Amino acid sequence: MKFRLFILLLLVWKGASFAKLEVKKPRQEHATSFAIIIDKETYDNAENAVNAYRDAVENDGLSTYILISQWKTPDEIKAEILKLYNQKPQLEGVVFIGDIPIPMLRNAEHLTSSFKFEDESSSYFNSSVPSDRFYDDFHLKFKYIKQDYDNPLCYYYTLLPESPQKVNKNIYSARIKAPVNNASKYDMIKRYLERIVEQKKMQNVIDDMFVYTGFKYYSESLNAWGDEQLYLREQFPQLYRPGGRLKKLNHTMSQDMKGIILSEIQDPKLDIAIFHAHGDDDAQSLIDNTKFNNVDGSVSYIKAFLRKELRAAKRQGNSVEETKAELIKQYDVPEDWFDGAFSSSQIQSDSLMEYKTNIYGEDVRKISPQAKFILFDQCYNGSFQNSVYMAGDYVFGYGSKTIAGVANTTTTLQDQWAEENLGLLNYGVRFGQWHRMNNLLESHLFGDPTAHFSALNNQDLNRMLVLGERDTLYWRNMMKSEDIPLRSLATRMMFRIMNKDFEGELVNIYESENSFCLRLQAIEYLAELGTPTFQEILKESIQDPFEFIRRISAVWMGKVGKKEYLSIMARQLVTDESERVVFNLKKSIAFIDPVAAYEECVKYLNEMPEEIDKGSLKEMIRGSILSSSDRLNKELLPNIMNDSLRIRKKIKEIETLRVYNYIQAVPQLLQLAMNTKEDIAIRVATLEALGWYSLSYNKDAIVKACDELIGKTDTPQIVKDEALRTKNRIKEGFNNPVTS
Repeated sequence: MKFRLFILLLLVWKGASFAKLEVKKPRQEHATSFAIIIDKETYDNAENAVNAYRDAVENDGLSTYILISQWKTPDEIKAEILKLYNQKPQLEGVVFIGDIPIPMLRNAEHLTSSFKFEDESSSYFNSSVPSDRFYDDFHLKFKYIKQDYDNPLCYYYTLLPESPQKVNKNIYSARIKAPVNNASKYDMIKRYLERIVEQKKMQNVIDDMFVYTGFKYYSESLNAWGDEQLYLREQFPQLYRPGGRLKKLNHTMSQDMKGIILSEIQDPKLDIAIFHAHGDDDAQSLIDNTKFNNVDGSVSYIKAFLRKELRAAKRQGNSVEETKAELIKQYDVPEDWFDGAFSSSQIQSDSLMEYKTNIYGEDVRKISPQAKFILFDQCYNGSFQNSVYMAGDYVFGYGSKTIAGVANTTTTLQDQWAEENLGLLNYGVRFGQWHRMNNLLESHLFGDPTAHFSALNNQDLNRMLVLGERDTLYWRNMMKSEDIPLRSLATRMMFRIMNKDFEGELVNIYESENSFCLRLQAIEYLAELGTPTFQEILKESIQDPFEFIRRISAVWMGKVGKKEYLSIMARQLVTDESERVVFNLKKSIAFIDPVAAYEECVKYLNEMPEEIDKGSLKEMIRGSILSSSDRLNKELLPNIMNDSLRIRKKIKEIETLRVYNYIQAVPQLLQLAMNTKEDIAIRVATLEALGWYSLSYNKDAIVKACDELIGKTDTPQIVKDEALRTKNRIKEGFNNPVTS
């Protein structure tokens, strides 16, 4: 009896672990291939639409497989992808349709632009990065941890120390996942696919676009905002000629930006929409309701704020009268400004005021988005691990005409150069091929990745991006093109082929090229190499005419950490017209040597004309820079080296250095990591923090220490693992130097 029960359980387990796979092979033969990966239930509910989508993709030049199964783990899906990749025709991409397992990645925060969550958090769900880099980057190596009990579609993996510590996608991928968690999801996917089949028959060149910039984006610098328009002009020159249109919308233009955006997004002529703003999984932040152009608006906001505070006090069981008295005393406001706090009509009015500052999923579900492609440069809009997510409402909603969108599953850095190489969409490059060049862990494509706009020329770039990646002659010839997006692509491809041997040409491109795009591309790749040549060219790039190059150069100088930069940085700090450049310089200059930096600033200020208010400038600079010195030398380092401090508190202080890369802290961090008497958790946290010093001029000392730890027989394995991970991170450089 026991034996029979064992056999029965074994059969059940095997059936659960190895679900039946059905593979529908391509009907047409092309040079490259594509795979539709779908769960069986979704396929059964949308079979005709899926097959029609397959036919439409094949008619557009891709041999297309359909893989159907009751998928149990990401590993079995990846195994099937690898099989297709290792046979002919060459696989170039995949799309995941329906309920496909979601990899939740840990120990890989350095592959994101800004997500630096503690892996020790009690919530695995919130402290992991949902990412399909598990599927589309075959170089990365992971170890399975567990399945999420409450979210069974999610599977946790840790990035192994011996894995490459940079994203380098082999194929592109995308998700077609309805933003609902009920039976209507099948109908939503079916209708989306039916729409895509029809849209693939249409010709559509890019001639209409809008870019929206929300509040607090790149410090609300008008210089940064203005220079972005120059960059877009190089990428999309046709939009600046008769017949083209690029609308540049800014949050300061109106207090009714919500209405304006919801109207603009429904324009049938719209090809591309770009959102630069803050966001959440179910919201896009548009305007700051604390800023008004008149006194009445400001007073209305303050009254609404005070009423909200009273309601919160009542909800929390606190005394309403005492709270009111404290607020009157704190803000010196009249008592009648609290009137109506608990009136239903006033509560509704206050909610409406706040509602107007954001676009919510429910707003999108009521309209018909028409932009064929949307770039959500916002946090969490692509959180497809949740039932509801913003990008899903835009792309897969019933009234939508949007084909695809790119959005992020976690937080994302504002200054990440979201439009890099976007001009390639002018040349018929598939959305997936363009997104493959994006190496961030959190960035995902939603919708049909094989879709593309009509090409402005006759070159088959899609084929060359797969089969001609290492065709030096082809890319050399393209470097002579008059079209800047094509020259940028050729520069990228030549760098990927030649790597360090291309350094001299990158320097020449930076120093001689008129194009902002090409100079930016060249210095990005020089940063990726991180050689002394790059460290030297920063002295020029910090003064570049293009604001974004100055902005990232300011960051890089702080990461490199050479004291010889201080005099140059001090001059730029005092004279640069961009708030964002100044902000980055203040931060970076303090990482090198705050005291010496302040002295250099004072020296330069003393040489300036008497008409300048030197006293105010000195005080402003002193406060922002020297406070960093106090933070490092009076708080961080004493706490980090304090043996009596609680371990958790000490680790928190160490983790601060993942963002604030003080060069002066490196010797103490190395001492801590090498100390065999120190707690293992602290040594591991210290080594992880050192991994963020990939551009540092003294990075060789970090690698040397890691080698020493790895080579010692008495080093605990967990410390060895982190030392290996840090060594690989330092040697490979930042995953994306622009988002370092």
